[in-house]
Amino acid sequence: MAAVRGTPPQYKVQTVEELKKMISSRPVVAIVGFRNVPAGQMQKIRRDFRGKLLMRVVKNSLLERALDGLGGDYLKLKDYLGDQIAIIVADENPFRLFKMVEETKVPSPLKPNQVSPVDVVVEQGPTPIPPGPLMAELQMAGLPVAIEKGKVVVKTTTTVVKAGEVVKPEVARALERLDVRPIKIGLDVKAILDSGVVLTPDVLAIDTEKVLEDFQRAYQMALNLAVSSAYVTEETAEILIMKAFSDARNLALNAGIFAKGVMEDLIAKAHTEMLALASNLPEEALDDELKSVISGLAQVTEQVTPTAEEEVEEEKEEEEEEEEEKEEEAIEGLGALFG
Repeated sequence: MAAVRGTPPQYKVQTVEELKKMISSRPVVAIVGFRNVPAGQMQKIRRDFRGKLLMRVVKNSLLERALDGLGGDYLKLKDYLGDQIAIIVADENPFRLFKMVEETKVPSPLKPNQVSPVDVVVEQGPTPIPPGPLMAELQMAGLPVAIEKGKVVVKTTTTVVKAGEVVKPEVARALERLDVRPIKIGLDVKAILDSGVVLTPDVLAIDTEKVLEDFQRAYQMALNLAVSSAYVTEETAEILIMKAFSDARNLALNAGIFAKGVMEDLIAKAHTEMLALASNLPEEALDDELKSVISGLAQVTEQVTPTAEEEVEEEKEEEEEEEEEKEEEAIEGLGALFG
């Protein structure tokens, strides 16, 4: 039976219904382009995606009809239709989905008469090409080459094609000889719809390593601030207790408080002070044992110990540096917490 004029073919109607079911089956919907992706690479992408998400290559007109049929927020995706596209639906976080799609891209050479999207630079140095007639191809591409120690080398770093220029056939051949693959080919995300919000590549392209480093730095600065201000949390409690113990111990030593934990140090300190005092007394006031000890200490001190004035100055500088570091850490911690 012939189709009624003006009525779309049944297979198109069925395809639209299948697309509507597919799109509404998952919370995250992506429109991706696949221009210039070879068939073999496309098959590999499908295999890699199997079990993780659903992908279907569609005609723009049929996808537009499906989006119109669904209505609502799905209509926002119509602005991103065009060229060769595929639809992807997934349960995945949109940022992880974007990363998965980006990982489909592989280095690829430029083709003759293709418009280069990037500047292509050939670095100075040796090439894998042996001396012979292939040198002429490199020279035709505008590369300054020569033979050095039996190897073909590029004499100076050269830009053989700039972004937006058409790639000449001789340049494409030379780059292929040098195994220069300046572009990446794979799926390109045009837009991802998640919970009614359309996310574009400029928003989705996040440097996860840098973000992690920023979080770690903010955590460390916040920890420094909490410790400096004695703010007790689960993370700072142990550090603050150790700091309090250390401060209490130093106070007991400096104030001469007889406490169980510092008695040995107090005795050692008293012994040191006794020797320092004895070294200022005349020899007739000392017995032979004390003279011997003080004489030995004097020799060692002259060799390895700075003068008292130097020690005081060094301790003063260290204290000032420590105070400055604490102030800077506290300020940085405030910045990390409150932007």
